[in-house]
Amino acid sequence: MVPTNPRILLAEPFDLTAVAFLRQLGDVTVLDRHDETALLDSVAGFDALLVRSAARVTPAVIERADRLKVIGRGGVGLETIDVDAARSRGIQVVYTPYAATDAVADLAIGMMIALSRNLTRSDSLVHSGKFLEARGDVCTHEMRELTVGVVGLGLIGRAVARRCHHGFGMRIVYNDILPAGWLDFVATPLSKEELFRKADVITLHVPLTQQTRGMIDAACLKKFKAGAILINTARGAVVDGEAVARALADGSLGGAGLDVFDPEPLPENHPLLRAPRTILTAHIGARTRRGLGRMNDVVQDVARVLKGEAPHHPAWT
Repeated sequence: MVPTNPRILLAEPFDLTAVAFLRQLGDVTVLDRHDETALLDSVAGFDALLVRSAARVTPAVIERADRLKVIGRGGVGLETIDVDAARSRGIQVVYTPYAATDAVADLAIGMMIALSRNLTRSDSLVHSGKFLEARGDVCTHEMRELTVGVVGLGLIGRAVARRCHHGFGMRIVYNDILPAGWLDFVATPLSKEELFRKADVITLHVPLTQQTRGMIDAACLKKFKAGAILINTARGAVVDGEAVARALADGSLGGAGLDVFDPEPLPENHPLLRAPRTILTAHIGARTRRGLGRMNDVVQDVARVLKGEAPHHPAWT
């Protein structure tokens, strides 16, 4: 049954345009907290729930939602929503799978260039008045020399590989649990072990699942090519941060560009914060103006569901 004046709950902030759109659709309530207790206390009586990255829509929250028709996630991943629990209750889940593709791919490429050219060290030396020392530090690589290993050849993984191949002439190897199908760039499928052994740069673009949680651990890092660079713009829990810090400290890992961590933010005593040859950013991969704008577009699919129409980007088909 289509609600005539739907009640819409925002667990996290959306931009003013998105909120105004929703207010034209129904009654909107914005929470000032997004923890599970806040959701449990609030979700009953609402037809739609919208979240971003922090709020967790657990089975308990879904059970409490007596009127919920749709959960909208302004973002790419769905690991913060218990999709199975929602589906079993007949609650549609919609999201924005294309929102972050270019933004995250650009960041991954930027980290590759910065680490392969040792830009952070050069910047630090010049800022501290050691110009000649920085100029003498020339043991860096051109991108064309490098083989990049893409773990997860989904939308973002393909965007990264496409930039690497067409933009820099890099050799592309990849691993994915699904057949890649037709590609508009040259790439060679490998097992993970082969990829780790051959790639100069390993870039991660996998969802967080039981299979990928802790995938890059101490044992895995020992399989990496000596001096390889690790890039993670996917999910923090895919990587054992302490193991990465140890590999950087002993020199077996050539560098690490990490935009995501487990936990976030890192505690002040975490070894990654003192590790050499790192670029650490604050989960900013999708945070461009256009990227954030596309995440807000989830309100369009929420409206479709509330009107009894088929959404463009459902969690299942």
